Amino acid sequence: MNHTEMADNISTNLEIERSRLGLTQAQFAEKLEMSLSSYKRIINCETTKLDVYTAYLIYKITGKYTCELAGYRDSYIDVGKKLKFLSKRQLNYIDALTDAELAFSNSITQSGKNPDDYIPVLIPTGDMKDGMYLDSCNSEDINISHYRKIFGSELHFGIKITSNHLHPVYHKDDIILISRNPIRDGDTGIFLNTQTHCAYIRKFHQTSPCSLEPINNYGETFYVDSNDVDDMNRWIKFGYVLTKIR
Repeated sequence: MNHTEMADNISTNLEIERSRLGLTQAQFAEKLEMSLSSYKRIINCETTKLDVYTAYLIYKITGKYTCELAGYRDSYIDVGKKLKFLSKRQLNYIDALTDAELAFSNSITQSGKNPDDYIPVLIPTGDMKDGMYLDSCNSEDINISHYRKIFGSELHFGIKITSNHLHPVYHKDDIILISRNPIRDGDTGIFLNTQTHCAYIRKFHQTSPCSLEPINNYGETFYVDSNDVDDMNRWIKFGYVLTKIR
């Protein structure tokens, strides 16, 4: 993007955020500690520059990064936005987990191996079954260099099957390799219900409404109306299955 395109995005998105907050232009300008005329210069694209303090105030008021308002998106920004909704306890855990991952990556690099050839595998505790309450799990790192050549950066982590409840599709001790990329029609996905806090493995079908069908004909088929925001928000797409290994 060039200066003009970024300025246009910022002007449009600032006005969207202002309306979302229910503020007039004068009120929004006051919160940004600038004159109304200065604010109008920004939204009319008469300037392509924002000072650091203004960028800071925009973030404090809207919760949006300036680069995000400018139309720039990447995975780091997406993850960072989610962190703002975590409790201090959860943030401390994520911080510790990040340190552990960095230490593991450094040790692998020092041994002459490629850290990208390893992925964490989640091992759910308790009785793994359809609609299980996913309250805790262990983790181990495994070498998936062969599958990295096949799936590339699409492969993100694995989940270990710890029971035979999903027989005959998955057996105990199978490892399913998971991608966090957007799920596609016909994929087998991992779905979390935000109301019951239960996890389901379901075949996703892009119909109207969308259907989440059990993979072994055992369990309930769920229907999700993609035109109903509340209905969509009941489900978190945790990822989809690329393949299984034994």
